[in-house]
Amino acid sequence: MRDVIFHKPIISNFIIGSVTNYKGKQSNFNVIYLDTETMLPLDYEIYVFNLDHANKFDEPLWQLKYNYRDFYSLEDLSPASMY
Repeated sequence: MRDVIFHKPIISNFIIGSVTNYKGKQSNFNVIYLDTETMLPLDYEIYVFNLDHANKFDEPLWQLKYNYRDFYSLEDLSPASMY
């Protein structure tokens, strides 16, 4: 088998969660902001469901858990930055 040397990242992959809740995992959804010209991601946010709040106040509450650019101190979401 030949050794593969990667010189430049060319793609990023996002693994997303689920609104379906599982034991020990918060329900969540993701928002990806895209550049309308290039369709490249500009920003990526994760929102989680606050079940304690919903049970206490009988109303749903979705809260921003983190924003990729802020959380990871990225200039952009290019494959090179994600690497």
